[in-house]
Amino acid sequence: MKAIMYHEFGGVEVLKYEDVPDPEIGDDDVLVKVKAVSLNQLDLRLRSGKSPRPIDLPHIGGVDIAGEVGAVGKNVKDLNLGARVVIDPTVKSDGPPKIIGVNLYGGLAENVKVPARNVVPIPDDLSYDEASTLPICYVTAWYGLHERGGLKRGETILVHAAGSGTGSAAVQVAKLSGARVIATAGTDEKLSSAKKIGADETINYSKSDFMEEVRKVTDNRGVDVIFDQIGASVWEKNLLTLAPKGRLLLVGVVGGGSSTINLGPVIVKDISILGVTVFNAPRNNLINVINLVSQKTISPVIDRTFPLKEAASAQKLLEDRNQFGKVVLHP
Repeated sequence: MKAIMYHEFGGVEVLKYEDVPDPEIGDDDVLVKVKAVSLNQLDLRLRSGKSPRPIDLPHIGGVDIAGEVGAVGKNVKDLNLGARVVIDPTVKSDGPPKIIGVNLYGGLAENVKVPARNVVPIPDDLSYDEASTLPICYVTAWYGLHERGGLKRGETILVHAAGSGTGSAAVQVAKLSGARVIATAGTDEKLSSAKKIGADETINYSKSDFMEEVRKVTDNRGVDVIFDQIGASVWEKNLLTLAPKGRLLLVGVVGGGSSTINLGPVIVKDISILGVTVFNAPRNNLINVINLVSQKTISPVIDRTFPLKEAASAQKLLEDRNQFGKVVLHP
């Protein structure tokens, strides 16, 4: 089969479109014919060698996978050949979980082997492209905002990096929850798109100070929740932007993972700092977002699609932050 494999860490040039052996499934496994796989910042960090998650080389990445069942192991009784599915990437066992596309070969290939228990059926009215956007970005948004952050109707939330896949998902999930949504992005074009999917207020962080702008639009109160994928570079201003009893959801660290902490605002304002790791989310979060998209309550934002052999161009688009929403590859 064809796959995107890298044999060393580095830039997009290390991605090779090459022939690799088809996966051999075990008795409890399923072979999925990949129809769509969407990219995440995690894919870029793994490829560059900057992720704290260890991987063995050579590696086939791709965590967000949708496709159809092509073969089943002898112990698999409840999945039929041709079934339309999306993959829950977290393989749980007695030890630390393994992640498909991280510790195991992923979906940047024509076929992928997964444990049968990680296969989730999708309805016929959900496209493979849409399904491939859900396991990381939309589950992160749902799990972070509801199970970790406890977002309530009428609260105000600041969503950083609303042009990213996870940011655009968070805007939609927060708006669906009845929150007032303030979105940040680096271009006016991305902010216009954020408005179209539910943002009530927008801030161009390349032109103005987000903290000062939030103070203006909230009459100096601040926000109840911050959904932050950036990390260290906005840490201090995040604390000052939160209202009393505010919650800071730490989702990612693309702006740095280490910072000195000013403990004063945390204590004085009763601030809660909550980590959000999608691989800890219960399965029902994925089922929830599948149902929401199937019911047309939420519409995944897909910037563009690429053939699998153009994975380097697709990852470069994501690396340069020139997309709004998700980037999807087709084997």
